[in-house]
Amino acid sequence: MNDLFAALSAGQPYNEVDQAAESTLTAILGRMATYSGKVVKWDDAIQSELDLMPKSLAWDAETLVKPQADGCYACAMPGVTKAW
Repeated sequence: MNDLFAALSAGQPYNEVDQAAESTLTAILGRMATYSGKVVKWDDAIQSELDLMPKSLAWDAETLVKPQADGCYACAMPGVTKAW
């Protein structure tokens, strides 16, 4: 935050998009590894075709993951849940 505020005060551009992208991909790698129970490499995530986005971005959009009959969501099972 100090760097951001210093840049803003000086009227300088401030960009941490590379760090944000790497941080996000690191979180995705962690999810993939946890769900699959396997070691996941950077290229595995980059080449993955798994798409968890809803078909439309709207408040009433249909979700891809749905609760079970009891209202609870299934837990990811390493080696069973599709991770990529």
